[in-house]
Parts: sequence; structure tokens; C-alpha cells
Amino acid sequence: MADVLACIDQSAYANGARAPAGWFASDPDVGVEVLHVDETPKDGAPGGVAQVERLVEQAVRRLREEGVGPVTSAMTSGSFVDVASRLKADVIVMGKRGERSAAARRGLGSSVEEMVRATTTPICLTSKVFLPIHRVLVLLDADMDHRAAVEFVASQPRLVALPADVVVVAGPGDEPDAKVEWARGILDARRPDVFSLRASGLDEAVTRYLDSRGADLIVVSRAVIAPGPEARLQAIGASSLWGGRTPVLVC
Repeated sequence: MADVLACIDQSAYANGARAPAGWFASDPDVGVEVLHVDETPKDGAPGGVAQVERLVEQAVRRLREEGVGPVTSAMTSGSFVDVASRLKADVIVMGKRGERSAAARRGLGSSVEEMVRATTTPICLTSKVFLPIHRVLVLLDADMDHRAAVEFVASQPRLVALPADVVVVAGPGDEPDAKVEWARGILDARRPDVFSLRASGLDEAVTRYLDSRGADLIVVSRAVIAPGPEARLQAIGASSLWGGRTPVLVC
């Protein structure tokens, strides 16, 4: 079983997925599997097997050079979502967009929302450039039933060791105090700064926070970003949760 699944394709986001996979696998006992899925229709043009093999081999080599191990790889064809969601991993790393969505500059990749809904595994959505992670932003809402983001961070030694802010985003009519106190209790030993922020939504809250403090990783739960089947994750404007270079870990 791979502890971290690094999903790469021939888009500009390939390195952006490889590098954070190595970061999550910093412990020598944590493995990485590099996955490429060819979704080319059977009657379509082939994706260039030799080129894909070089891409995968390069990712494996770089991870091993960085001291990650064990590192394995898999190349297959079919539906990316079907393949990736079936594989066992503790974290899945993939780009916010891929080669099929290269022209869709205002939307997330065509597989992102499907993956978020197809598995409960934490998914790290990355940009083209990966920057070292020194500070974490954990985003919550005021709903006491939405606890996954804090519980995930509390369970991860690598994340617990980093400076972190936990922000409870409170919309009109929300009462965030109980959620703030709960988060402080869970993370008391780590002593992060836990506070509420009044905003019209996650996008406004993230923009205001990043303008004043900055973060290298945003952690948020599925229940917060997609509270119902009608919710959509496609917006990727400059002032949005998805719009910057900061990777977003959905748990």
C-alpha cells in the first residue's frame, strides 16, 4: 500500500504534485506511488507512451534523490477517478488542473470535484509551483458537526509541528464561539492561534487572511467546501480558495 499517491500527467502541474508528495512522505517509512492514468479513448490518439514513461521515471528518480522511500510507480489506462479512488493511500496528491483542463483557466480540473466526492481520503490539490510548507491555515465553519480538518491536523505529526492558525469562518447569523473553544481544546498542546472571522464565505475569508498573514498549506474539510450535492467547486478566481499558489488539502 502506498502511503502517498502522487497523481501526475503531462500538464504543467506534474512537478507541483510530485514535490508535495515527497513532503508528505518525509518519514523514511512512508512510501509514495507515482500514478499516471491514460484517459485517451480507445479510438483516439495515443498519449505518447515513451514520453509518459520518461515523466514517471523522472518523478520516481527525483523522489528517491530526495530521500523518499519506498517509491513505486504505476501506469494504466481508463478513468482516472475510478483508478485513483480505488487505490489505498493516506493522502492523494494531484494538481488543481490537469492536461485535459489546461485551457480552463477559470475552473478546477475536470477530475477534481469527482475525486473529492469519490473518496474520503485526504486530497492535496496543488499548483504548478510547490513552495516549502512552513505555516498552515486550517479553515472551519461554525457547524459543530464539521470537525475533520482539525482532527486530521491533530493526527499528523508533520502538520502538528508547524505554526498554524485555525480560522472559524462565520457567516450572517452564525455563532462561532463554541467551535472556536472546541478547536482550542483539541489543539491545546500545540497552541495554535484559533479565532473566528466574519465573512460572506470561504473565498472572502481566505483572501483577507492571506493578505495579512500568509500560509503555505490550507486544510479544509469536504463538508465545508461542498456541504451538499448541489455545491460546486469549479470557481478558481484570483480571490478564491483555489486561486493562489497555496496548495489546498481537502480532508
